[in-house]
This record gives sequence, C-alpha cells and structure tokens, in this order.
Amino acid sequence: MRWWEEVFNETERATYQAISARRPQARGRRPALLVVDVVRAFCGRRGQSLEEALREWPTACGPQAWEAVEGIEELLQAARRGAAPVIYIVALQGSDHIYGGTVRGEVEAMGAPMSRPGARDIPQEIAPRPGEVVLAKTKPSAFFGTPLVTLLNRAQVDSLIVCGCTTSGCVRATVVDGFSYGYRVFVPEEAVFDRARLSQAVGLFEMNSRYAQVVSVREVLTWLEGGDREREGVEARGQESMGAGERGAGGSKP
Repeated sequence: MRWWEEVFNETERATYQAISARRPQARGRRPALLVVDVVRAFCGRRGQSLEEALREWPTACGPQAWEAVEGIEELLQAARRGAAPVIYIVALQGSDHIYGGTVRGEVEAMGAPMSRPGARDIPQEIAPRPGEVVLAKTKPSAFFGTPLVTLLNRAQVDSLIVCGCTTSGCVRATVVDGFSYGYRVFVPEEAVFDRARLSQAVGLFEMNSRYAQVVSVREVLTWLEGGDREREGVEARGQESMGAGERGAGGSKP
C-alpha cells in the first residue's frame, strides 16, 4: 500500500475501490509531459524551510517543491531523449488582477504574488530548452482558455504525464480536464508537490481513484525510454488494451 492510501481507513478505501478502475490504464504511443506551475512563487529558494519560503512567497511549498524538482528533472531528461513533447504551464503575467487569479483570495489576501518580479521564473535545473512551449494560463487548469488542446492534437498526443504543483490545485484541475478531453492521464507521485502532506495524499488518492493513474517516476522513465512496445502497454505492468470507445484525444480531436 502506498503512503497516500494509508491516510484513508479500510472502509473508506473499500468504498473508493468499488467505484475505481480495477486495472491500470493502457499507456499511449505518444505521451506528452506537462510541467505545471513549477516557478519561483511556488518553489521559493532551495534550502528554505516552508516557514521561510512562505515569508517570501505566500504561495510557496518549501522543501517539498525541491524534492519534486529532482523527479521533474529526471522526467524532462527522459522525455527529451524519447522525443516526447514537453509543455510548461505558468501563470499569465498580470492575470490575477485582470481575471481574478487561480484561487479565491489571490489578489486580496495574498497581494497578487504572481504579478511580482521573478514570480514566474522556472528553476534553472528544469529550465525550458529552445523549441519547448511555455504556455500561460489564467485559471487553475492548463486547459482553461488556452490553446493546449491544439498543441496536443498537432503533436498527435494520446496520453499525458502531469507533474508540478499544487497537487490539490492546478495539477488536479489539469488532470480532470485532461481526462475530460479523452486523454489517458498519468501522475508521477514524486514529481508533484503541495504545501501539506494531507493535501498531497488526498489529491493523489482522489486522482488515482477517478481521473488518472498515479505511478512512480521510475515507471514513467521506463515508459518514456522503453520504445513503442512499452508505450503501447504490451510489457507495462498489468496494462489492458484500449477499447474501441476509449481512444485518446490524439486519434480524434476532443
């Protein structure tokens, strides 16, 4: 049992199991890696405690962010070696004042941190390379009001690997919308982060039960670097074949 499943008692786990997919979903031939909101405003500075980071950035997640950055760096390297599309998602500069922010109270309670200089800076360890798209959003989901679906369709993407933050917020919103558009969605658990351990656990549990498959970074690395045979799910752990009515969005436009 994974640590985030232990947050729920046996009765609660059984209840979710009754409504959850019982077998892992098939992995696609053309995955894309989405890196959601991994910027200074959410990461703070390496080596800071959560309390120190919050004093500087009210949106910061502290050490959890930098632990996840290590996994994200590995995923980026594997995606690039495997020629999988990489798309970064950050907040649109000034959108908090214009559109009201990605969370309630972002302007009034937090003072619009995403409009501060440097808030949208991506850590050097995982910085985009030339040709990789950095997409700006105004709300929690990377899909809402953005051309993300167009980008994914043009790249013939059929599955999504979503990493970044926060697990309970923008990651979950992106996962739900990705699932709604017909993509197969995967969440590498060591490459997503949140401020609180409970929020992280509930987010992972809920997504795994309803909208995505939560996997390890190591599993994703094997998939990205394993070639088409693994990508089709032939050798992947417990993979089932896609049914005719379950084609991903890469095969037909959502």
